[in-house]
Amino acid sequence: MTFDDREFRNALGMFPSGVTVITTGTEPNFVGMTAQSFSSLSLDPPLVLVCVDKGASVLPLLKETAAFSVNILPDTAMDTSNYFASSKRPPPPHQFDEHEHVLGETGQPRLANATMVFDCSIHSVLEGGDHEIIVGEVKAFEQQSDDEPILFYGGNYRKMGPPDPSMSW
Repeated sequence: MTFDDREFRNALGMFPSGVTVITTGTEPNFVGMTAQSFSSLSLDPPLVLVCVDKGASVLPLLKETAAFSVNILPDTAMDTSNYFASSKRPPPPHQFDEHEHVLGETGQPRLANATMVFDCSIHSVLEGGDHEIIVGEVKAFEQQSDDEPILFYGGNYRKMGPPDPSMSW
């Protein structure tokens, strides 16, 4: 079966996801990238995964550092998401000049405006077509705020609505 790449991408966009910024590097050369392809993987051991394009500029530093932080963004951080998604952001060491951060358990930047942060060391790297699947072992995590997360669906940012009691488990 053959299909158009844009059509496939649009079809995948029909699955809502959260928005994260993956951060890594060594001081002062920290880098970040916006990623939707983040998922929990295992509770024992505590593993998460993120998929990174093989051409992404952060990939070599991510592998060299062997650690990263996953910053889950609130619905007020569309500008942060857009900044770290842009190829026009400044190169290190200036990527974090305008983004307040602290270093987490693995020495990677935690964005101050993230709602939840996971500090990870690389557990394994798997091939995934034009991406590499980075499996991270969670070393620490922290909820930094009660803000609702930003969502991405159909090519647009979205906000969560109020809970519907009729849809509870």
